[in-house]
Amino acid sequence: MKAIIMAGGEGSRLRPLTCDLPKPMVPIMNIPIMEHIINLLKKHGITEIGVTLMYLPQKIKDYFGNGSNFGVNITYFTEDTPLGTAGSVKNAEDFLDETFIVISGDSLTNMNITKAIEFHRMKNSKATLVLTRVDVPLEYGVVITDKSGAITGFLEKPSWGEVFSDTVNTGAYILEPEILKYLEKGKKVDFSQDLFPYLLLKKEPMYGYVMDDYWCDIGDLQAYLQAHYDVLEGKIQLDINGTEIQKGVWVGSGAIIEPGAILNPPCVIGDNCRIESGAVIDSLSVIGNNNVIERDSSVKRSVIWDGNYIEYGSKIRGAILCSKTNLKRYVHIFENAIVGDNCLINERVVIKPNIKIWPQKTVEPFAIVDRNIIWGSKHSKSIFGENGLSGIINVDISPEFATRLGAAYGSIFKKGSKVVVSSTTANSARMFKHAFISGILSVGVEVFNLSSLLTPLARHAINFLSVEGGIHIKLSEDNPNKLKVDFMDSKGASISRVTERKIENSFAREDFKRCSGDEVSRLNNITDFKNYYVRSILNEVNVEAIKNNPPKLCIVSPSDFVISIVVPMLTDLGCKVASFSSTNVSEVDTIVDEIKDNNASFAAFIDSNGETLVLIDKNGNVVKDDLFLCLTSLITFKSVPNSKVVVPITAPSIIETLAERYNGKVVRTKTSPQAVMEQMLNHNLFKNRENMYQFLLNFDAIAGLVKIIEFLCLQNTTLTETIKEIPDFYVSKKKIFCPWELKGRVMRTLITEKDQEKVELLDGVKFILENGWALVLPDADMPLCRVYSEGVTPEVAETISDKYIDKIKAIINDKK
Repeated sequence: MKAIIMAGGEGSRLRPLTCDLPKPMVPIMNIPIMEHIINLLKKHGITEIGVTLMYLPQKIKDYFGNGSNFGVNITYFTEDTPLGTAGSVKNAEDFLDETFIVISGDSLTNMNITKAIEFHRMKNSKATLVLTRVDVPLEYGVVITDKSGAITGFLEKPSWGEVFSDTVNTGAYILEPEILKYLEKGKKVDFSQDLFPYLLLKKEPMYGYVMDDYWCDIGDLQAYLQAHYDVLEGKIQLDINGTEIQKGVWVGSGAIIEPGAILNPPCVIGDNCRIESGAVIDSLSVIGNNNVIERDSSVKRSVIWDGNYIEYGSKIRGAILCSKTNLKRYVHIFENAIVGDNCLINERVVIKPNIKIWPQKTVEPFAIVDRNIIWGSKHSKSIFGENGLSGIINVDISPEFATRLGAAYGSIFKKGSKVVVSSTTANSARMFKHAFISGILSVGVEVFNLSSLLTPLARHAINFLSVEGGIHIKLSEDNPNKLKVDFMDSKGASISRVTERKIENSFAREDFKRCSGDEVSRLNNITDFKNYYVRSILNEVNVEAIKNNPPKLCIVSPSDFVISIVVPMLTDLGCKVASFSSTNVSEVDTIVDEIKDNNASFAAFIDSNGETLVLIDKNGNVVKDDLFLCLTSLITFKSVPNSKVVVPITAPSIIETLAERYNGKVVRTKTSPQAVMEQMLNHNLFKNRENMYQFLLNFDAIAGLVKIIEFLCLQNTTLTETIKEIPDFYVSKKKIFCPWELKGRVMRTLITEKDQEKVELLDGVKFILENGWALVLPDADMPLCRVYSEGVTPEVAETISDKYIDKIKAIINDKK
């Protein structure tokens, strides 16, 4: 049996630990991670080892050599260009002439390799993936298996809506050499994204071995610290260099522990250290080799590498100190802070929690470090939620944060690119607009500054000005202290998840290059864009049809700005318009009274951001949410022959009925507005803005209203009569509390223990039943699951929802 250790990773999420060190060389318990992997392989009788290298390969070669000092034989395979996980193994094909195991050089595990190999051979598998179960699987590759262990599906780094299981890929595989024939040498290819899905397609026998041993992916700095805590707490047994001088306290050779020094178990002191009298090494601390810790200093729950000098009175709490750094007197370093190699931290410096200091930096005396120095790592794992970016003003989102995020956003474009930045009229939105603009200009991107806009106007401005993207800042409809920021692509649609991750990665590393003073691009101020917007809407409708049969209607909005756009535009079209301000569309009786008083056909409620349109006819029928989606679908089918309509997976099934009636097609997509927009554009539903029926109807309340008026005039019908064309449907929408760590288990159990229902895994898990359907969708932003259902009657819809609510409760309450 041979092994391949994949050791080419750069480990960007572990910076500054990996600024000058390949990820497999990062120490766990004062020993490189990869050495623990070699010891594990050797324990299971595997001594012929190939190692794939890419980033700083010489540092690994210098340490391990040919492997003889570690009781193994090592052959190295170095990539000149990145080949991906499978491509790097293909590069070692000549070495692999028998069944072999592939294992990551940067994860910590005590997996029972022997049992995994026995499972592989018992199943006659061509490829066996070693799997484990985790509480929150978002950062991993989810693997779906049947009851025999055969693999039925993969999903790499899912969103919550795609979490179909809590069983994830550990990156360890037992493979037969013949699977390498599916790979082209020298071509970049990945196991989980490319090869394994292809093997599944080819129906090659492929199984998942679910281990119950310890496994920790050292993917970020918190996981790195946690791995040490797990070792010290006995969750995994590793060889620890040193003598256990008392229960749970290991001390290396040559170390001097002065009388009066306090060592609280469990902790580790490396070789040749000096711990002076009065110093405290508290529990869950690991001290590397050749460190000096002077009197009255204390270290708690921290990891300290080699060759550091910590002067008296300093305190380190839950932090990481890399090598050859000097802390002067009374330095305080707090939780999750990282100090890189060869730094000088002067006296009485305070390094606040979550701060990252890159190697070879000097911090002046008495400084309070509350910003990452040079580069950094974001405090949270993600910036964007299910619907873009939102947060409390000056708490979650500060002007400094906005400036840095603006620079991160600008860094995804080439220098000289152009973007639109706009905001609503609120003073706080305007303030943050200028903060974003400063960050974007700092990376050499040109900005069009548009004032006092609504979201649809900002989307239109991107198309009108032919720029690469845009940002629009607004206040939440529900909370005036909450800011919402829309990031848009070159088509005016919300940016994709891929682009969001690019921005998050850029923000995390702060490795965007600021431009020089003479490279700062222009700031173009456009003061009144709404006239262009109104003109474009009027250019896209049949004005004569409206003027020949103008309806009477009421406009309701909490925004005077919205009313100031809509009322004059409709009046110019010949419509008779009454308007009044209201923040609550639920006041249906009041609105119906206004319709009757003005002898109007219907009322249109438009929210303050110009995105949401709700219609109320004179009979009190409220057209919103699913009914509004059905209405816009009907209008699209009747207005654009053979059209495709994009709707979320939660939309009522009667939209398919409408499609059959008018020879149209329905494209189902994920539930987020971002996904719907993306699919609309991908399916080329419209070739120009004259045909952008569904996009305008669903994402531009003002233009959508004009389109609906045009439709009613062309069809010589009323809103009330049009609603009657939509068949009755019955949906139920509920939610249930679900802890984050149980979401994956809930989804896996629902899938594996289903009855005879057909299952769809587009977004969440959708169960197709004889009398309806149910969808279980983990929420991306809150600890809960949402349950949607549709039935042939309201009672059936409720019964279906309750059935799956009860199933989820049972899974959550199962303590196994």
